[in-house]
Amino acid sequence: KGRVFPGSRTWSGAHRELAWLLPSLTTTGAMSLVSPYQVQGKWTHSSGGEIEVTVDNTGKSVVITHPTVGKQTMDVAKFCQGEGLDYFGFKGKLEGNKITWNNGVVWTKTG
Repeated sequence: KGRVFPGSRTWSGAHRELAWLLPSLTTTGAMSLVSPYQVQGKWTHSSGGEIEVTVDNTGKSVVITHPTVGKQTMDVAKFCQGEGLDYFGFKGKLEGNKITWNNGVVWTKTG
């Protein structure tokens, strides 16, 4: 049978399989894993231009259209790195509607 959490119903196999898609909460209530679906959408680059992030039909790849880099397809496991993001070696942190990258660039979500 499924795992039972205090005050909840038993989780079915389908719930367990889908749970990885959702951001998880640690026991302290802090966000942990970044889901590609949190990053999906349109963003503006702090230096100008629009970025679009989509998740492919399999859910295993993200397609990123960037104003200077062009269109890139990446494995979700490479792009979503635990609590952060990795875009060709640049480390990003998602906070609300912004991704702040370790090179000083900020992407702001627009849609």
